[in-house]
Amino acid sequence: MRYTRSVRASLALTLALAAALPAAAAARLDPALAAQGWRVQPISGPLPPLSVTAEGETTIRLEAGRETGGAAVVFLPMRVPVHPALCLSWRWRIESDSNDAGIVVRVGFEPDGERMNLVQRYALGFARALSPTRPLPGFALAYRWGGEAGEPAWHPTPLLLVLEQTRWLRRDSTPAAGWVEETVRLAQEFRTAYRMAPTAYVTEIALGAVGGPGFAARIDGLAFHSC
Repeated sequence: MRYTRSVRASLALTLALAAALPAAAAARLDPALAAQGWRVQPISGPLPPLSVTAEGETTIRLEAGRETGGAAVVFLPMRVPVHPALCLSWRWRIESDSNDAGIVVRVGFEPDGERMNLVQRYALGFARALSPTRPLPGFALAYRWGGEAGEPAWHPTPLLLVLEQTRWLRRDSTPAAGWVEETVRLAQEFRTAYRMAPTAYVTEIALGAVGGPGFAARIDGLAFHSC
């Protein structure tokens, strides 16, 4: 099964919707990652789950079987204070045809009822009702590998347009197999995406991936630091 660009892009965008969909399948999570606090978010859709494993102390590998593709979402709850110089850094790589793959690093921020509009509050309440065991963020910045040309720097994620803003860091043309380093200034990025100051805390990091048969990707060295 080979995904067209439009199908693959749509699948990648649905990864962020996992919390708001009925559970169908859950990624196979390495016990070592579970011990670190990582959790699996089951997702609905036509694809089987990817395996999510730890490699060493800082690398997470997401991998499909040889005969089938797959999708996965995992998340790590946290409480990190947001300040103007807060940066998040990581490096990532896709080890298969990037036209058939998408990866997302999603930073969730705490809700703020005073600054969320009515639609945002309603959407968050609806998502919480469908996922009562997960403390969902109120805002999210999604950094993606696997975008297409012509998209604006920040744009609402389809179907999550009131709760998540997306920025493509790496396009489909980015060569596979090599490590790519990323650093983002979170307060500045939040202001650009939402046109207001960020809320006080980052409450989770989520990782998602989708790919065809033989897909494999790694994300390494996720770390907060002062810029």
